[in-house]
Amino acid sequence: MLNLHVLQAEYGDCFILESKQGKESTAVLIDGGPYQTFQKHLKPTFQKLPTNRKLDLVVLSHIDNDHIIGLLDLLDEIKNQREKGIKELVKVCELWHNSFNDILQIDAEPYLFFKNIFVNENLISKKEEEKNQQIISSIIMKGFQQGKDLALLAITLKISINSRFNKLIVIDEIVKSIRLKNITIRILGPTRKNLEKLREEWKDWLTKKKQIQNVESDLLQILDKSVPNLSSIMFLAEIKNKRILFTGDGSGEDVIRILSKNEMLDERGKIHVNVLKVPHHGSDRNVSKEFFNTVNADYYVISANGRDDNPSLGTLKWIIECDHENKNSKKIVLTNTTQNVLKTLGQYDQKKFNYECTILEKKRDFYTINL
Repeated sequence: MLNLHVLQAEYGDCFILESKQGKESTAVLIDGGPYQTFQKHLKPTFQKLPTNRKLDLVVLSHIDNDHIIGLLDLLDEIKNQREKGIKELVKVCELWHNSFNDILQIDAEPYLFFKNIFVNENLISKKEEEKNQQIISSIIMKGFQQGKDLALLAITLKISINSRFNKLIVIDEIVKSIRLKNITIRILGPTRKNLEKLREEWKDWLTKKKQIQNVESDLLQILDKSVPNLSSIMFLAEIKNKRILFTGDGSGEDVIRILSKNEMLDERGKIHVNVLKVPHHGSDRNVSKEFFNTVNADYYVISANGRDDNPSLGTLKWIIECDHENKNSKKIVLTNTTQNVLKTLGQYDQKKFNYECTILEKKRDFYTINL
């Protein structure tokens, strides 16, 4: 038995991978979605699924609030239950998580780090001080301080963090394979080269920030694009002859490069997976026509609700038009109906273009792909 449960996470990501072979079962939680995901959908899902109340692994793909908040709420719930002597919702054995401090190699708390960016050496008015505080809060809400909080909660609960790695989950362009019971996990990213690029971008930005007219806007743009794109934990989960590709908010170009460098593409320069978690909620900034022509799937999963125009029209079009040689109908699984989804369905007849579109029902907590 191999199931991927796609949870309702609105504009975020939340998945449970469940595998069972004979008496051996494995459960992995990938990301936890944004605010309210835990109470509305993740907690009820745990109560419905036969995961034996145990998660062998929890993966936070990257530090952003649409991926991390549900995990914080989960660990906080376990902590409260443990303190009250109540049976825990689920036991978490291991956490994979690259913290903001480790990624950028800084010692300061994220809150203080960002606060110092906006400190003015001259005396500032109370109004300016309040504005700076709002800026810092909006940045912190992206998930950077929450990453630190998640690690502290895991330590309190005696959950091992990155115990199979040397502090950071990172590869030197060579895929790293980890065996988790009956699942083989092949780490595709982040690469050391990308993390070094991210650090250089930060150093360069900090040097030039005094010359930047709108510091807040410029900084938020870097946090929205560079951090998730360059630091996302991306991996291929393999169970017997089944493969699921988890991409976080990473870059499709990076995925292709690593797959090619590690000779994981076939003689046609392609790879087939059973399920592809489409990068960055279907944003066309992270994928391309080439990506979908290279990475073919039976199921294309997109978790998005229209926020930031996700999923993009271009992404949906590329998925539908790719892999013409495959006579099997490709399946697109969406967590929400959006304007772009409706436009695509109106433009591309499902029978004519040989695809099936499934949208998670509004009152459902999750949709299960049974492989």
